[in-house]
Order: sequence, then C-alpha cells, then structure tokens
Amino acid sequence: MATLSYPDGANSTDTVTNLLGWGNYRDGETAPATQTFTSTASKLQIDSLGSTTNEAYLPVEIRGISSLWDGTNDKITPVAVGDSYDLRIDLTVASKASNPTILTLQLDIGGTGTPSIVVVSRDIGLSKTAPFTISVGFPIFCLSTFKANGGDVFLSTDTGSVEISSRGIFLSRNSSANA
Repeated sequence: MATLSYPDGANSTDTVTNLLGWGNYRDGETAPATQTFTSTASKLQIDSLGSTTNEAYLPVEIRGISSLWDGTNDKITPVAVGDSYDLRIDLTVASKASNPTILTLQLDIGGTGTPSIVVVSRDIGLSKTAPFTISVGFPIFCLSTFKANGGDVFLSTDTGSVEISSRGIFLSRNSSANA
C-alpha cells in the first residue's frame, strides 16, 4: 500500500485510520442564546463556538482545512460522495408553550432554506416537563445532492412552541468512498 500525504503533514499507510474521524459541535448560546420553534419548520442554529466543540479527531484529509459542520451556515458538510456518517443531535428543551406534543426533526439536502428534499424525519415526544434533554441519532450517507448542498437540520412542532437552549451536533464519518 502506498504512503499517503495529508494537508496537516501526516503520512500513513493506514488509510482507514486517516479517512475516518469525528467532530463535535456545540452552540455558544449567545446569538441567539435560545431558539424558539413553532409549527413552521425553522433551521437549527449551531455556531460551533461552544466550549466543548472539538475538531481534533476529524478525518486527517480535512483536518485544519475543513469541517464536518459549517457553523456559519448551520449545515452538515460531507467530505465526499459515497461516504457514510453517524450523527447525534443534542437539544435542551428549556420551555414549552400552548401544549406541543411532538417536535419534528428533518434532515434536508435541498439547500433551499426550507425543507425540500428531506432524507430523514424523526418525531420526538414532548411529554416531559421542561427543562429536559433530547438526543436523536441516525446514520446517513452522502450522494451528489448531499455533497453539493450539504445537510440542513429543521425543527417544528405539531402545535404551540418549544424554546431550545443548549444545542449540539456530533458527526462521525464511518466509511469513506476513498478507502
């Protein structure tokens, strides 16, 4: 097997070790400190400025030059067509108003600012008394539309509203089209 060179200067004959990796992104909770979601789907904002954001273990081929999450545009940025990922979204429900019972999470790859090509949809029960935490995880894969547009996370309620304070996303690249 040939030795590979990577942007951060690493060299390795172990392609799997260097192609896989993860990033953990937390919101700084300052602008905005919280987000309120209603029955109209809105994009989840995670600015990557939280103290536990960690990119030290990204895949070596993007380490130091790119990320798995774009904290400016609030979207997943996959590395290559053919990759697969596991992701986990962590949220704290700070309060509820007008009795919402379901929070719908949608992963959209349409890139239009509203859900247009939803590839994953999850309904999350809101029966607990706020504040409480939610974690939602699932696998995803990347083809050309996802690579071109990235992945936006949208949230909406069935009725009323939900205020979300702490928010974060963990992304792990499980397989690489380049392996």
